Amino acid sequence: MNLKKSSLAVAVTGAIALAAAGQASASVYGGSKLDLQNLQILITEDGVNPSPNAPITSFEFTATNTATLNGVSSPVQSADCGGTPGSPGVGTNDCNAALPRLDPTAANAPGGTINRANNDFSLFGPGLNQYANSDSVIQQAELTFDGPTQTHQIAETELQTGASARANAEITSNTGFSFAFTLATPGELILSFEADPYLRAVINQGSNFVNGNAQANINFTVSLTNNNTGDSITWSPQGTAAFNDCSVDGGLVGVACSETADGQDLNRNLSVTSNPSDVQHSTAVGFSAFGIDITGLTAGAYTFALNAVTSTSVRQTVPEPATLALLGVGLIGIGAAKRRDSKRA
Repeated sequence: MNLKKSSLAVAVTGAIALAAAGQASASVYGGSKLDLQNLQILITEDGVNPSPNAPITSFEFTATNTATLNGVSSPVQSADCGGTPGSPGVGTNDCNAALPRLDPTAANAPGGTINRANNDFSLFGPGLNQYANSDSVIQQAELTFDGPTQTHQIAETELQTGASARANAEITSNTGFSFAFTLATPGELILSFEADPYLRAVINQGSNFVNGNAQANINFTVSLTNNNTGDSITWSPQGTAAFNDCSVDGGLVGVACSETADGQDLNRNLSVTSNPSDVQHSTAVGFSAFGIDITGLTAGAYTFALNAVTSTSVRQTVPEPATLALLGVGLIGIGAAKRRDSKRA
């Protein structure tokens, strides 16, 4: 009897130890990053020079960072600025007087083992930490007379363990801006920029993995809308060789949109559920070219909008220690029953 109790204690202890070891080695990771540079917009009637008949009447920039770890969220970090084009203090806009023009504080969820400093766009993982954080910045902007627009944004999460052997982290990072302009005669809008996207989703857990998922997303959309009719041109570059990711509503008669460059997929969602898994979307060449040419724009008021989102979401579930202990007891019971049957035989 003492031997049986001793064996039972050893088995239960071993099961709990396995659970603890499995949790200690468990890691679920998601990372999403997007850098834009040399973003320029030309509103023209001859395809070369800015049109004097298409003044930009207003613009607005927004940037928002959020982070949540195991149900606890950081304060939402958000900033916006806008007005009319020009250098801050000269034009009637309230963007930062010095670079960067728009710079909300990085969001770090409470309870993490590592925090992101503001304007640190390096990747922390995957590794051995636990965190949820994001950051975004409009470093410079064409509409504040800095030259081509440049932005950076990142969202990153990693879990090792969580309360009651369960954990979750969720993050979104957004950078968007828009402006309105009026065309007195038929015209053309030319947009060009360079982008460097990065996505990674990883599950690297111990043998006690039950289920979980890791997801990393980038979504980038440009639209041009007629303020009077609501008809719009929408572009969501997906890196297609056919250059067919630009669409025009039927109400915009005579308007055409063509891609001039579409170097990579900027609308990509990576998601994994298997253990182990490690998938990535990035390029070794760095920045790739993007561009569209919208022609046939008639007189009227329009709004141009750009929205870029980086986000990650990770979740894991591992067995509770008590569950593994019961499993150990059950296995011992099965073994004992087999020994009794053997003796009877």
